[in-house]
Amino acid sequence: MKRLFTLFAVIFLAQAGMSQSALPNGNFELWEQSPYGPWFEPGGGFFKTLNILDTIQLPPGITAFPVTDPDSVHSGNKAAGLRTQRIDAMAILIPGVIGTLTIDWANSRAILGEPFTWTTKPERFQGYYMAFPVSGDSIGAIILLSKWNSSAHRRDTIAYTKLIFHGVVDSYTEFDESIGYWNNTVMPDSITILLLSCGGYNASNMFGSVGQVGSKAYFDDVTLTNIAGIDMLLMPDVDVTLAPNPASDHITITLSEKIRNGLFEVYDSQGKKITVFTLNSASESFNVSSLKSGTYYYRVTDGSKSMNTGTFVILK
Repeated sequence: MKRLFTLFAVIFLAQAGMSQSALPNGNFELWEQSPYGPWFEPGGGFFKTLNILDTIQLPPGITAFPVTDPDSVHSGNKAAGLRTQRIDAMAILIPGVIGTLTIDWANSRAILGEPFTWTTKPERFQGYYMAFPVSGDSIGAIILLSKWNSSAHRRDTIAYTKLIFHGVVDSYTEFDESIGYWNNTVMPDSITILLLSCGGYNASNMFGSVGQVGSKAYFDDVTLTNIAGIDMLLMPDVDVTLAPNPASDHITITLSEKIRNGLFEVYDSQGKKITVFTLNSASESFNVSSLKSGTYYYRVTDGSKSMNTGTFVILK
């Protein structure tokens, strides 16, 4: 049976070192109709696809999709399907990819990463896959953890693991790989996960990937071990905007609607609650000059239920 992921998943685990926590929608049970075209996107906002490319003048076709055939699902009712396509008129390969990415149209690249909101570092990258590569192609799975270096004005890699799978694998096979840390003394603030039907995916130039059209991959029950603390909230009840972010002295919190008994809880990188602000209206400004430079996690609640979670940065 698949883990039942909690929609309101802001959880503090007493024994973090022994815990195992699923990634948001890592079982791919939740899919939503895209407002931009006739395809579905993974629900919850953590995983995304390149399906939006199908709206350009020379569409490549859908490259990521939900799978419901019982023979193509590891457990539960759905899995993630990926298919490598091509824009023939431009000879551009479009890999099937589901991951923590958004498209930078201006620079023809993918912007990678989602905020790392857990308070323990993951130890293992796990999941199940099937592979149907064409003409010697391969499929892949990647995890990258990083942290912004404010002194050097760059993003430093904390950990990186890339898995490449060769050959046809026509039944679900487990992958379970230790995450390779380059720096095990630093907590990451960003997480990138990519599941690929094309092992030659180029993230810096998404039009420079190498692979074979028609290669397919299926993924299900993708997770990390030993992550605990403040989990991503899959389906926020209210939208939250913070400005400025990074902030130094004051920060303004704007909600899409007023919350009765609204609270803005602030946690440090270890998951310790350090302050709480009362949200009496849909927009409130607060003095944060007492906070040291760093990344903080927030949780917006109505006093009992979590409404949204996220991060902000203090920079002085």
